[in-house]
Amino acid sequence: MPNVPLTPSTTLGHPAEGVLAHDAFVSPPSKENPTPDAKLESGNEEWTYPDGGLRAWSVVLGCFMLSCAFMGSGLVFGVFQDTYHTEVFPDVSVSTISLIGGILSFCSLTTAYVAGALGDRYGYMKMIVLGCILTFISVLGASFSTKLYQLFLCQGVFQGISQGISMPMYMALPSQWFLRRRAFATGVAVSGAGIGGAVGSLVMRPLIAKLGYKHALLVYACMNAFFTAIACLLLKVRTPPWQSSTKKRWLPAKVDGRFYSIFVGILIAQIGYLSPFYYITTYTRTVADLSGGNTLLPVIPLVILNLCAAIGRIGAGQLADIFGAINVFFLSFFLGGILQMVFWPFTNSYASVIIFGAAYGLTGGVFMSLVPPVCAKVFGMENLATITGLMVLANGPGQLAGPPLAGLIFSATGDNWAYLAVFSGAAMFVGALCTLYVRFQQDRRIWAAV
Repeated sequence: MPNVPLTPSTTLGHPAEGVLAHDAFVSPPSKENPTPDAKLESGNEEWTYPDGGLRAWSVVLGCFMLSCAFMGSGLVFGVFQDTYHTEVFPDVSVSTISLIGGILSFCSLTTAYVAGALGDRYGYMKMIVLGCILTFISVLGASFSTKLYQLFLCQGVFQGISQGISMPMYMALPSQWFLRRRAFATGVAVSGAGIGGAVGSLVMRPLIAKLGYKHALLVYACMNAFFTAIACLLLKVRTPPWQSSTKKRWLPAKVDGRFYSIFVGILIAQIGYLSPFYYITTYTRTVADLSGGNTLLPVIPLVILNLCAAIGRIGAGQLADIFGAINVFFLSFFLGGILQMVFWPFTNSYASVIIFGAAYGLTGGVFMSLVPPVCAKVFGMENLATITGLMVLANGPGQLAGPPLAGLIFSATGDNWAYLAVFSGAAMFVGALCTLYVRFQQDRRIWAAV
């Protein structure tokens, strides 16, 4: 495929390289032909996107592997949470233990917002390598932890910060290599979270049963170190010639009701988003007849949930091209909330839990890959990185508070799963309602592809 020339027409603010579309300096062209804006010049120098080829896809593979190792670890935490609650710290409430995973996600997201600026100033690869090294040290420290507070520090705070250091860089790299296929390439990179969560859950469960959680964490640290080392060898940074002269900004120049509609929608929906990932393993052990001592059976629904989330994120870009990015973004929250409120409380068999996990993975998690195109659609390309970064930052509070709040409701209602499911689903449903404002501000026609 021939190179697609591109140079900027506007100066972009920086910070959210901690996001999926950091280098989206111009609106993506149609699949058939680039728009005229895709052929702008910067002085006498013209810059091109390979938009394919072995080297470009090798970079995507490296980003995919980093996503597997780092973003996937947050989705694997449900396996460790179940072990901590049932075997290691049986006297500690599940809501308290789930706070470890919440802190991990919160620290990762909030660190990523700042790390993007540092990567722009000091280099992507330096930040990626630093994040890989510190993540290995953090998980290694967790493997030697014997107290709950030590796990909070190592597996929660330190691991979250370490992973956040490299996140914006490997999320941004596909945008430097792709233009026509940017959404698909980014979707492939993001799908690593689901694949890593699925494979990690499948591997960790029997390892914990056989070796104990400490040795399992040690193995997990070494596995991640191996794959992240290979990933770093596959990566290559292509810095546009104009990027060094762009003004770095920490806040968008202007926000309006549409901005708050998306921001608040994400903030509220995230309160309920992670509950199935954190609690489905424990829920499976509670409601399903798993006689026979098979240690893998309880974790299979989580594996399927993660795999379907990966598939859903890859397909989300294609659906957005057909039905509109904002529409699919809204449907992700809406369907995820409905599935939790209406379907989850009535899953009383192993098969029904698996069906719920698959359906939720295909719908409830796809919004993560739609944040950049939604922001581009609503706000245009000026300061896109900054605005998108703030949207990603909005994920943090909900991911920190959501699972523990769900656990508190579960404990306060006498271990009633229905209340947990309704609470989490209602949060996603309210988040969906918040996004309706921006949807109809863009186009008041109900069936418009927005």
